[in-house]
Amino acid sequence: MKNAQALAHIRQLSCLGVAGEAVMPALLKAVREYVGADSAAFFWVDARGEMTNLHAERVLPAPLMKLYFERHYDGPDLSFREAFRARARSTESVIAASADRSLERTSYYNEILRHLDAHHILYAVIRDQAGALGQLSLYRPKSAASFTTGERAALNDVRRYVAHAVGRLATTTEAGGAGFVDTEDEGLVLSDQNGRVVHASTQSLMLLSKAADAVLSRRSPPLAAGDVLPPFAAALVADLVSVLRAGAGSPPANIRDTRWGRFSVRAYLLSDSPSDARSLVGLQIRRMESVIVKLAQAMHHLNLSPQQREVALLLAQGHSNPEIATALNVSRNTAIYHIKQLFARLDAHDRGEALQRILAAHQLVPAPSGAG
Repeated sequence: MKNAQALAHIRQLSCLGVAGEAVMPALLKAVREYVGADSAAFFWVDARGEMTNLHAERVLPAPLMKLYFERHYDGPDLSFREAFRARARSTESVIAASADRSLERTSYYNEILRHLDAHHILYAVIRDQAGALGQLSLYRPKSAASFTTGERAALNDVRRYVAHAVGRLATTTEAGGAGFVDTEDEGLVLSDQNGRVVHASTQSLMLLSKAADAVLSRRSPPLAAGDVLPPFAAALVADLVSVLRAGAGSPPANIRDTRWGRFSVRAYLLSDSPSDARSLVGLQIRRMESVIVKLAQAMHHLNLSPQQREVALLLAQGHSNPEIATALNVSRNTAIYHIKQLFARLDAHDRGEALQRILAAHQLVPAPSGAG
């Protein structure tokens, strides 16, 4: 039953109508938990097998990412393109591999795989009717067991759902206009007042890259220390300097809607001396997630029926009772019955309270006032 619920959760995430890049963080987590892995990544590819974009739960530091693309991506033995094309031609949809002693002695293993704790890897080529869309990779460290035949089958179970999610085009408008909530993905990038990156963690630089709507590939790697800020971030720094010189105004902020979702970016001076041109500027980046994605994640941990979960998502998207009846392929009275059952299950009195209670149950937002 637990595996059936986990698979249903993956299916639901894949069918929310949210662009593939924006839903990928939640989807990878769900797939990893379903199969059993320490981390996961998805690589978009084109018809030639060339990596065109990526999202990874564990990211290589910028110097190692640069090293990978310069030394290993097109290497004679471990070319990404050739390895992917070989997997795409294979009769096996999912392939398991573990590093042997020979691979452990290579620079690729020690410079790349070891830093990702990727000793055991499970590869799945994701495709639709038109061809391959990308590669889903699950990783385990050397101390863990290798992937089993049953786990290969489990990953094969989810391939069609991942393909459905990946096939959605990037958009700046989330499904149904349900709104956004904050996530725990937050970073800080330090820059000088001329708009050049001085220091930041790997995660922070990745967040700023995604806030700039970056496509992450060999030709456009994530930001690194010493790089010029993206235009929107450089404009924030310039606005901050102008505000400080004028001696009035609030620190500038920017809300960014990109293929990766919504991002809030704020700039502030890291000094008590506004006139000091050497003072660094802090750019605070926070990723925000569609409410319907958060709801799907929260409901995975609640004892709700499949129809109640569907009703909650339709409510979040602002659908009327007749529209919910049409979506569920039931009569209007039956739809109203399901809505009332959901409210009763959550001890809620209206749509807004019901959605708040779902999110609050997963500790995502405060519970409504007066809640018992």
